[in-house]
Amino acid sequence: MKRANAVFICVLLTLQFFMADGACAEPQVVGESAVLMDAKTGQVLYQKNPDKKMYPASTTKMLTALVALERGNLEDEVTASSNAVNTAGSAIGLQTGEKLTLEHLLYALMLVSANDAAEAIAEHLAGTVEQFCHIMNDTARLMGARNTHFTNPHGLPDENHYTTAYDLAVIARHAMKNTEFMKIAGAKSKIISRDDPEAWTDLYNHNSLLSRYEHAVGIKTGYTRVAQQCIVAAAEKDGRELIAVVLKTKGVNIWSDAITLLEYGFNNFQPHKLIDMGEVVDRVKVNYSKEEIDLVAADHLYYNFPVGYQPNLVQELELYDEPEASLDSGQVLGSLLLYEGDHYLTEVEVLASKEVKRPLSTYWWFWVGIMTTTTLLMVTVLYLFMKLKRLKFRRIR
Repeated sequence: MKRANAVFICVLLTLQFFMADGACAEPQVVGESAVLMDAKTGQVLYQKNPDKKMYPASTTKMLTALVALERGNLEDEVTASSNAVNTAGSAIGLQTGEKLTLEHLLYALMLVSANDAAEAIAEHLAGTVEQFCHIMNDTARLMGARNTHFTNPHGLPDENHYTTAYDLAVIARHAMKNTEFMKIAGAKSKIISRDDPEAWTDLYNHNSLLSRYEHAVGIKTGYTRVAQQCIVAAAEKDGRELIAVVLKTKGVNIWSDAITLLEYGFNNFQPHKLIDMGEVVDRVKVNYSKEEIDLVAADHLYYNFPVGYQPNLVQELELYDEPEASLDSGQVLGSLLLYEGDHYLTEVEVLASKEVKRPLSTYWWFWVGIMTTTTLLMVTVLYLFMKLKRLKFRRIR
């Protein structure tokens, strides 16, 4: 799918879309880089330096947690190494040889941003931090986060450890599809089990947006001296989920920036269902067959427009190749692209509505076989005829 370039809609489409009251005024964000994304569609509703390479600080831990959930088992027993114990920065005070479940380490990672938990998780799942980071980077690229490179699982400063606001939104969007991740990221507190009665067990989430903003459901804050205040925030309202990313903001602006973006998205945009899953979008002839088939949408297709605006859409069918038999039911044949005038909005894959078998008579080898069989038959008949003729000649003599 193309990355929708319909970002900054309130700037790009002002003359066409906006009502006179200016309801869609651009939000003021203090952070150096920011993105607001619709979690369902991936559509960007606002951006500020979205592709600028930035230090992510502890927002890195979103990807650490997601990789751990995808590759580990929550009941895994993780043993803390001396390397993990001596990790700098925020920590829950792991001791060398201490054993905790992966689940409890993930809560420590996400709620109190424990760097020692991050290292312990990485070593448990991949053997070394370096190998775990390879997995993180591969996972990010597969999601579509192509300007991200992590060298550690926690976000401590490193000139080669960077990402972008857009990439973090992409990672967050994928992570929030994991129900266990969503549960951990949205927890305000958690009590974990540790053998040492003096150890830190009562964890309270550093992400106070969960208390400051009634619609917040996660995800992660971060801070280092070079990264400054960072946040990846998710919120749900009226069946919609938005993701706001703000990087390198200052002080309490971490909360006001995130809330400003989320409120901007909820109040000024409305999702429109443009296409239903299974909706017939066109009908085409199938080569090597006398049949025509319906092309149907592979999924529901939504797009956010300013509140009160009724879009005037133009559809364009883009087939990958001319459909030809044999076709499988549900086979991807192309995409339906939607435009507002000349402005590309979004697209959905289109599928073959039914199976179409190719008649044998349309294959070259079928006719070669017919010709070969006919030739052999003719030769056989001629041979028998000549043999019969010779027998008659012998009898006459």
